[in-house]
Amino acid sequence: MTAQNLPDDPNYAFCPSYELGEEPQQIRIIFEGLQGYVPTALVALTVASAEQLCDRLNARLGHSREDWMALAARSMRTWAPAVDDESLH
Repeated sequence: MTAQNLPDDPNYAFCPSYELGEEPQQIRIIFEGLQGYVPTALVALTVASAEQLCDRLNARLGHSREDWMALAARSMRTWAPAVDDESLH
């Protein structure tokens, strides 16, 4: 992602990295309609604390948890690799 790809009035949200296990959760910035994410230096020790932090950050942007989780899901679908029938076994 580059500054040239960013819309003039982007819709964005903060989202945990959702690392597996007991790994620290990096907080990331995701943008609607753009692939990938922007990493931040913010880290939470658990998924629950990461989600609470994201709730606080996103509330200032006007996003509820449902809003930012939906934005994160759409963002992941944007950059997920396409699966065609021939690749399924």
